[in-house]
Amino acid sequence: MTHPIEAGLWREAMGGFLTGVTVVTTLSGDRIAGTAVNAFSAVSQSPPLLLVCLDRSSRSLEAIRSAGFFAVNILSETHMDVVRRFSSKSAEDRFQGVAHAPATTGAPVLTGSVAWFDCRVHAIHDGGDHEIVVGRVLELGSDKAAAPLAYHRGNIWCLNSREPVPEGRA
Repeated sequence: MTHPIEAGLWREAMGGFLTGVTVVTTLSGDRIAGTAVNAFSAVSQSPPLLLVCLDRSSRSLEAIRSAGFFAVNILSETHMDVVRRFSSKSAEDRFQGVAHAPATTGAPVLTGSVAWFDCRVHAIHDGGDHEIVVGRVLELGSDKAAAPLAYHRGNIWCLNSREPVPEGRA
């Protein structure tokens, strides 16, 4: 017999997994939308597919469904002040003062991102209290010099070390 898993214990255990920090953006009509997401992964190289997981109650999910496209922005050290704004449920104008430009689809790409992916919605799957949004990548960009942000146990860290782990020690 399985017992229900307590939500706090779940968050604590999952918080032990170091993840990247992304902001998923879209443009639905004249409404710009975006939210911080750490559930992001590559799915397939051919065709180029990726996934993000969004809370079912997210206004950004609603906007992505309506628009049919989105961008994933991997945040860099230049976005330390942006992370909390896009993570907050109460942020009114998340894009105020955040430099961005439209990708081919129209989805906002945040200036200074480590990498960005402009996607069309390929599929949306049930994921419990989240939806798993699979995107087909139409265009992308990368900045090798940008230092990425990471999320671990409720904290945001900048991974600015440029020294790789020596071979045989990873």
